[in-house]
Amino acid sequence: MTDIVLHHYNESPYAEKARCLLGYKQLDWRSVTVPMVAPKPDLTALTAGYRKVPVMQIGADVYCDTRLIAEVIEDLAPSPSASTQAGSFGDLVENWVDTHLFGRVVGFAFGGLADMLPDALLADRAALMGAPMDRDSLKAGAPLAAQQLSQMMGWIETALTGRDFINGEHPSGGDFTLYSTLWFAGNGGFDFRPFPQLNAWRKRMKAFGRGQATPMTALEALDLAASHTPKALPATAVHADPTGLVAGQAVVISPESLGHGTSVKGTLVALSERRLTVSHTSPRCGTVHVHFPRMGYRVRAE
Repeated sequence: MTDIVLHHYNESPYAEKARCLLGYKQLDWRSVTVPMVAPKPDLTALTAGYRKVPVMQIGADVYCDTRLIAEVIEDLAPSPSASTQAGSFGDLVENWVDTHLFGRVVGFAFGGLADMLPDALLADRAALMGAPMDRDSLKAGAPLAAQQLSQMMGWIETALTGRDFINGEHPSGGDFTLYSTLWFAGNGGFDFRPFPQLNAWRKRMKAFGRGQATPMTALEALDLAASHTPKALPATAVHADPTGLVAGQAVVISPESLGHGTSVKGTLVALSERRLTVSHTSPRCGTVHVHFPRMGYRVRAE
């Protein structure tokens, strides 16, 4: 297997999801540290402009968004399983965490740490959101976020009673998404002591570790991409799509949320119900395929 390379930074909750999953699978991986704020010239040279983390690289294939990264890791290492079982609410939990819980966790953590956050970080996140982010507003919103989080933690406490994981037998995407978000809440000072079931589940998830990581420089990762060719795509890579887009078109891909001003331009090479793939060529990395999940991203002709 070609080395798994994770482009990330330590404080990122989304990256913690990927790290925890790599630990659960007991996989070796290469670790490239990315700056917390833009510009990120080495990363965007590889991704055709995508600047969020984590990004996973395997040779000349680049995978964006933890939902897709989790799918690819599951395909590479199907045992122990992290797939969603029939009858499970794992996918619904994952969506609920991303769309409802995560924003409140950010409000709580940033509000509590507002006076310590660097100006550059606040400006960078404001640019991603497309809205102002100032210390006074963050601090003012923290008490309500804390109150709402306590209620939400109570819901999770009840749901986990009598089971080891959301699925019951083994963790799936819902567990890893929830864990990484609550990991961030814990780093922001949230008190989990009133929730013993939730705390026990957090300890089970933490015990997976993060696999075996070996440092790698961004330049080495770019050279790795340049020395490989993207893996072959299915013969029916682009199916009849409601957008009307076809293979070979120049397209722009943008996140639906937390991605203001972040877009990727490339040549469409694959488009299915679950995945988008563009081809991108750069003097720094050669030709790579940049992959996205279909859910959560907009694609249009350039």
